[in-house]
Amino acid sequence: MPRLLFRSAQAVALALVLASIACTRPTTTKVAAPPPPELQSSSNPPTVPQPAKQSAMEERLHRIGAEMEALISQPAFSVSDAVLNRTACAVVFPSNPADEATLLGFASCRNSLGQWTSPVIVNLIASTAARTQSDLYIFVLSDRARRQLISGSLDLRLPLRISAGPARGDAAIQDEVSASRDVFAYAMDHRGLRGVVPPKSKIAIDASETEKLYGHPLDTRELLKNGTMSSTVTSFYRVDVASFFNTITPAGIIIHHSVLSPAGDLPAAERTLDRFHYARGYEISCFGKVYHIAYHYLILPDGQVISGRPERCEGAHARGYNSYLGIALVGDFSLHTSSRHHAIAAHPSKAQLASLIRLCCYLRQKYSIPLQRIMPHNAVSRTECPGEGFDFHAVLAAVSAESGAGA
Repeated sequence: MPRLLFRSAQAVALALVLASIACTRPTTTKVAAPPPPELQSSSNPPTVPQPAKQSAMEERLHRIGAEMEALISQPAFSVSDAVLNRTACAVVFPSNPADEATLLGFASCRNSLGQWTSPVIVNLIASTAARTQSDLYIFVLSDRARRQLISGSLDLRLPLRISAGPARGDAAIQDEVSASRDVFAYAMDHRGLRGVVPPKSKIAIDASETEKLYGHPLDTRELLKNGTMSSTVTSFYRVDVASFFNTITPAGIIIHHSVLSPAGDLPAAERTLDRFHYARGYEISCFGKVYHIAYHYLILPDGQVISGRPERCEGAHARGYNSYLGIALVGDFSLHTSSRHHAIAAHPSKAQLASLIRLCCYLRQKYSIPLQRIMPHNAVSRTECPGEGFDFHAVLAAVSAESGAGA
């Protein structure tokens, strides 16, 4: 697994960006090639091995995976983080212009560890001919809808509450999500994903087609529930799905102290946080890589800023606020802790605070983050973090003065 903190190049690059806020083609020589040798006649000419031809389902799987990669690369990703964070299963039916009563697609779910399972093939069985001129995305949010799908059949009719998926920035999105919708649906068009009402139909696991895809018999329901098997046929798709649902457009900033990391020794701080966050299950797959540390940035006592996970990857630092960027100052600023351990500074250093203010101004400008969405961890969770020794109001006032209060 790749290491997470890249102190050298990334720290220097970020420092240059923050400081700026106020923000040969090689030659070739042609060589004449000798003529090819004459072929000897033979009644049994040599055979050249050909790459294995992909099945129609494999080609569809690769196309959908590539489509997801293209979607998350868009700066204005059309699906809200509130929907992505709550999605328990994703079902995608590739477009099929022909009018067919049964369509084939791919389903994958989050398992108990939050990992996305290997895909199974499913049928969309409609009461009338299904017309799918574009790819159909079904996001399963509720536990009861997830249980139906894993049990073998999800009925996209009453009593489930099914809606067209809300767009990012939709004023009704919080009402939609808080209303505990079971299923949201989207269709792919030239601009991205748009909310649609799915056809009244059933989604059923197709064990036979799934076994053809993998090339051997397997328990399809267990695969959809827990399976993260390594397969040359489908492993890339698991990565694409995980990246798709772990991608965010940062909506705010949450400030922390690292607590566990000794402030005086950077390598030890890195190893401590890495081991702790790995053990707590904070691992995330995003843009084809795996990251452990829950924060997006760490700030050392000397003011050096180190990248954790990428800004557009979902955090794991504040429940319910992981579409916010997490910034942790290395140290423990809880006053009662400092009284027991005199070697630990009770307050952030001046260099840390200066870097924090510059970083917040930079991120606020980059993502149009309102001032009121820059918060300490204890404002959104029952915790002391970032500690009594951290003067958040002074930091917020400085950010407001340097970047403008704004809305």
